[in-house]
Amino acid sequence: MEAGKVSDPDAPDVRKYASGQALRLIVNALYTNREQKEVILGELVLDPKVTNLAPAGNPVKATVLDCVNDEKWLEHKASGGLANDEPGGKHRTTATVERTAEGWRVSSFLLDKAGTC
Repeated sequence: MEAGKVSDPDAPDVRKYASGQALRLIVNALYTNREQKEVILGELVLDPKVTNLAPAGNPVKATVLDCVNDEKWLEHKASGGLANDEPGGKHRTTATVERTAEGWRVSSFLLDKAGTC
């Protein structure tokens, strides 16, 4: 979330918490925002729930379900003011989190359209 405030695709925390498809999506969005001179400001509300662990005895992968609320986490022009008139919303989100040598990382996620939860 901090990387979005300054549109920094090289922020170290991005790679600390994401890998694979999730990392590519986040980094690409940050590059796009930086090129368009946009930042993301406000509050993102998360309430994740683990819905599956695999294998059960010694998990290396988890499925996480959330209703991501970005109603107050919006794109702004770096110079000030909203970048567009698109409202935020509540998005059903399913993520896969995998254990790596460095720790747990979100490896993929699907963020459904606003209003899905």
